[in-house]
This record gives sequence, C-alpha cells and structure tokens, in this order.
Amino acid sequence: MKAISKFILGSLSALFLFSACGKYEGGPGFSLATKKGRLSGTWEASSIEYSNGNVITIDPGTIVLTFEKDGAYTSNYIGFSSTGTWEFNDDKTAITTTINGSVNTTDPIYRLTNKDLWFKDADGDINKYSKK
Repeated sequence: MKAISKFILGSLSALFLFSACGKYEGGPGFSLATKKGRLSGTWEASSIEYSNGNVITIDPGTIVLTFEKDGAYTSNYIGFSSTGTWEFNDDKTAITTTINGSVNTTDPIYRLTNKDLWFKDADGDINKYSKK
C-alpha cells in the first residue's frame, strides 16, 4: 500500500512540475505531442484580439496557412497563394517562414495546441488560428 501511495504522490508531483514548464505564454503547460506534430496541418485565421481588448472575427477562408512536417509552407490570403518553407527558431518559440529564398515573417508563438495556433505581435495583438 505504501508503494502505491508513493507512486501516486510521485506521479502527481511530476505532473505539477511539468505543467508549470510550458514554453508558450498562452499554453499548453504540458503536451505529449511534439511541437512539430502540433503545428503540422492546415490552419484558418479565426480572430484577432487586440491589446486594447477589441476582438474582430475573420471570415472563414480569408487567411489559411499550411505547415507540412517536411518544412513546406503555404499561405493563402483572399485567394492569393504563396509557397515556401518554415522552421522553428532555436528555442521553438517562433516560426520563421521563407518565400522565394527571403524571410517572409518571424512570428512569436503565444499558444500552440492540436487545435489552436496563436501568434502575439510586438503590439500585443494576438492572431488566432484554428486547425481545419
């Protein structure tokens, strides 16, 4: 019985330790999925939450991003499509996209889950994407 209690206590302690070690300000605190695995897929912009509290909703299909596991990247903005590559920065807190050999953007990640991809810009605005 003591062994079971110690195991449960140890497991709960580890869970709290890992949940406090989240890489992104908006979460998650802990995930079994890799960052590349969570990012891979097609994302559709859903809203922008401005630092002043205002929120605007973005029409479905207006902005669509696709990140492939092999590093391929596609963006589609109101029918205008671009292709290139993507990569995480060294500590995986930002994504850099490259189109035609030139850096297109480096976006700091605020939240990255299997269903949410949020970027926070220098003004504190949060651009929210949902997985399609």
